[in-house]
Amino acid sequence: MNLEWLDLPELFPDFEQPGRWLPLLERHAALLEGASTRVRVTSVAPAEAVRRQYAESLELLRVIEAVARGSEALADIGSGGGFPGVVMAIARPAMHVHLVEPLQKRAALLAELSRELGLANVTVHAIRAEEAGRGALRESQPVVTARAVAELRELVEYTSPLAQVGGVLALPKGSALERELAAAAESLTTLGCLHESSTPMRAEISSTLSVAVFRKTAATPAGYPRRAGVPGKRPL
Repeated sequence: MNLEWLDLPELFPDFEQPGRWLPLLERHAALLEGASTRVRVTSVAPAEAVRRQYAESLELLRVIEAVARGSEALADIGSGGGFPGVVMAIARPAMHVHLVEPLQKRAALLAELSRELGLANVTVHAIRAEEAGRGALRESQPVVTARAVAELRELVEYTSPLAQVGGVLALPKGSALERELAAAAESLTTLGCLHESSTPMRAEISSTLSVAVFRKTAATPAGYPRRAGVPGKRPL
């Protein structure tokens, strides 16, 4: 079942001032559509966009706020067209959102979207996750997320170096989650992360996605993340 824009305030009553954020989400969608001939950021059909991009991003934020209350910053790895990072920045203007996007055209689009939408709480980092994890963002973020980026054992190496000790990785995953969790055991141990919970998204938003939550319990070892490309070629 597809959702309409006006379904979102009913699904997310805890997100105050829908009269502010809903028009901004619609404007974001229009800007992405206008840029689609220049930069390809999604394969989601327009009829499914409200549910699969915007509702899923807001649902991820809802789960994050239940496990990491009061967090004032977040890093989104592989932001693409702004899912979930730009959506979260719109819904929570007091939260500073770091968008890490290695593809230069997409990063430029994210910066353009942020300006057009007046999002002063967004910083775009046009670098790979491995570079971000060794730079100024290392062990600085209370929450790190990533949507549709990689298998979990690889994804933990991209995301965990950015999280502060005690911080949270919140990673939406599909029906392969249990298999990926089993395969990622070594990666989680090596990188000091503990699987804390898996929360299914509400059925009206997604029948397949869950949010896997990991707590970072120790500092990232000095050798991680490995150099660009290595986590994908040789996952832990």
